[in-house]
Amino acid sequence: MENIDQKINKALKDSNIVKVMHKASSRFRNQLDADSIYTCEINALWKAFLHFKPEKNVKFTTYLYNGVFIECLKEIKFHQKHKRFSFKKLHENISKKDHSRTMIDILDETRTQEEAELILDKYYNMTINEMAKKRNSNRETVRKKLKNTLSRIQKSVKEVY
Repeated sequence: MENIDQKINKALKDSNIVKVMHKASSRFRNQLDADSIYTCEINALWKAFLHFKPEKNVKFTTYLYNGVFIECLKEIKFHQKHKRFSFKKLHENISKKDHSRTMIDILDETRTQEEAELILDKYYNMTINEMAKKRNSNRETVRKKLKNTLSRIQKSVKEVY
């Protein structure tokens, strides 16, 4: 008896099955990149082999089509759900006119050169991982230092205003 990997490899060589998967995912070509669509198709194929029951009087390709469609919908919902956690610039609500003076004011509030560099790295949209690699440090350590620095600066700014 064939295992699932062999069935998947065999199915990927079958042009009818590939056409069905592409047809089901074609509606999502503008919303998902090619890698995400391919992942959805493979996941759906794998789940189809695991859960398909011929006694339900449904064709395998119909079951697969619906599976790919559902996987693509899940992927889109996942992307929409996590858009709100996208990285934003530090102080993006400040107008462009006072840009340089505001940054100087923020940097004046730092205690050490390391804090100033952390804020500048964040301002230039570096990720926490990139900042950690730059400093040969742990990601969590950099995250905590940045968080503490930013919260301390925010408190001092609130006291002034």
